[in-house]
Amino acid sequence: MRTLTLTRTPLRVSLFGGGTDLPDYYRRHGGKVLSLTIDKFVYVTVRARWDGAVGLSWTGTLADGAEQVSDPIVRAALQVTGITGGCDIASMSDVPPGGSGLGSSSAFTVGLLHALLTASGRDASPSVLAELACRVEIELLGAPIGKQDQYAVAVGGCNEYAFHPDERVSVSAVPLPGTGLADLARHALVFATGRTRRTNDVLCDQKARIPHTAHHLHAIKQIVDPGRDRLLGGDIAGVGALLHDGWQRKKQLSARINDDQLDDWYDRALRAGAYGGKLLGAGGGGYFLFLAPPGAHPRVAAALPELRRMPVSFVPTGSRVVASLP
Repeated sequence: MRTLTLTRTPLRVSLFGGGTDLPDYYRRHGGKVLSLTIDKFVYVTVRARWDGAVGLSWTGTLADGAEQVSDPIVRAALQVTGITGGCDIASMSDVPPGGSGLGSSSAFTVGLLHALLTASGRDASPSVLAELACRVEIELLGAPIGKQDQYAVAVGGCNEYAFHPDERVSVSAVPLPGTGLADLARHALVFATGRTRRTNDVLCDQKARIPHTAHHLHAIKQIVDPGRDRLLGGDIAGVGALLHDGWQRKKQLSARINDDQLDDWYDRALRAGAYGGKLLGAGGGGYFLFLAPPGAHPRVAAALPELRRMPVSFVPTGSRVVASLP
């Protein structure tokens, strides 16, 4: 094993199609999501140990081997990579962990797998990293999540992801022209609600309701193509309007997605000049994304004094090895 390996994996903003990447939906109807990666990252380091143990920095624990590791994601990642021990693992994130709606859990899983494979002298393509992360989170740990986050943070950039009933995933780049990414970032506002939620609780409820909400998911999926076209055409106001349409549909998927407080914050942002927006991730808390004319940003921020604005820009790359020492 290499002495020290450091990976940097971006978080993501999902614009359109969220929810159609859940297996209970795409295995019957096929799913589609359009997302972008942002300049907020999860960092994972893997350092070789001589004694065969596994140390975790965030728990301060030392296990005799992979099977005794207390963290389920780490234990499963060691299992799928075939590493039995002999490493210290540390992680840092640009956002607080847990329920952010920015794909931080999958970013950690992808970054960890990337670091473990690199440390043991193996290469992995973005699609292999994404599929391994799906195996860890969905198959081995039984998380009621979809596949969009693993692919978004492994591949990086602005892409459309198609989730096929036979489990294939197709990735199509959305090549924004010229300064398209920078222009989108100039219109974007991201606010932390200060509220965390158990993503699994929201998604379990959403999953159970899919037989009754499939028509809303169909409509959410149908927004992806016009959303891509408006992005490519530089129609930011049109993108914002479609975000609004998708958010109204998403709220029908589960009563846990929104509440009176979240609705009030959203309505205040629209009254202050936002074109539209959405609560990122499963819902219930985390971060709001709004698109608004740059001149309206001070009014939108002033309308939401309880929320902390997080500056963001969009990045074209996914998980990367930033250091690897022999």
